[in-house]
Amino acid sequence: MATTLTPWTDADHDAVRTLLDDPAVAAQNDMLVGPGRLEHWLADPFCEPALRFLARVDGEPAGFAYGFMLRSSAEPWVMLRPNVGSRFRRRGLGTRLLEAQLDTVAARMPDCVEACMSGYEPCDDAHAFAQHHGFRVVRRFWLMERPDGPVAAPAWPDGVTTRTFVAGEPAVRDWCDAYNASFAFHYHFVPASYEEGRALAAMPAFDPASLALAYDAAGRCVGFCRDEVHAGRGEVASLGVAPEAQGRGLGRALLRWGVARLQERGARPVTLLVDGENENALGLYRSEGFAIVKTRPVWSRAPRPA
Repeated sequence: MATTLTPWTDADHDAVRTLLDDPAVAAQNDMLVGPGRLEHWLADPFCEPALRFLARVDGEPAGFAYGFMLRSSAEPWVMLRPNVGSRFRRRGLGTRLLEAQLDTVAARMPDCVEACMSGYEPCDDAHAFAQHHGFRVVRRFWLMERPDGPVAAPAWPDGVTTRTFVAGEPAVRDWCDAYNASFAFHYHFVPASYEEGRALAAMPAFDPASLALAYDAAGRCVGFCRDEVHAGRGEVASLGVAPEAQGRGLGRALLRWGVARLQERGARPVTLLVDGENENALGLYRSEGFAIVKTRPVWSRAPRPA
């Protein structure tokens, strides 16, 4: 059988969608499934075009890879996502896709200190693949889900006002500043520049009404919540509160806003992904009815063996 590996271009999107019809592939990439979703995620400013590859066997789409270069981190790192269709596994395609991505990282990002992969469990094949290539689990994230049902109204702290995102430079700067302040000390923190914020707001499926910004009495943006709708679920995709506004119930109020809005849109179940070591966030989410339904390990290694 003839196997080819080529860069994944815009002309290959339908071939990738064919692979996303495979339930095993879709389960690991549900954010790419649905009308316009593939183009939306590929427009993410951190999603690196040079890391996209398509594998074919006898001309038939058999696997694809995409990835994210996080150059602005204190220690630059990459997230790599090789995928192989169920019928084409155990033929070395995953290895070829991964090696093509690692070669690209070496050429385009020589200061990269860490390469990561990730996937939802159960994923025995992925665990074996990661270990075979020298990756080890370094972190676990949890997908949490909230049962359908009424959500309490947000109780906004005194002096806090909220509004949804309005296209323009002031809102972009407020969003980025609040994000950077909220996550500065989190695992794998990637600062967001204003340029990247503008690019995120320009992504095809970005909905300004899905992003709430919270302001204190002095007019500073001190928190935000952004929703996303994926195939078969809604997600509170990002929620942050600046350190000076923490401990006053703002995070809980923003969470309730996000859950309510997803339910109003019919996006069910409502989910979110959280770092398994973020005890404060876990406590909040559990108290609002969320429970763990899936585990997502992160595998890590140096981009090239020492």
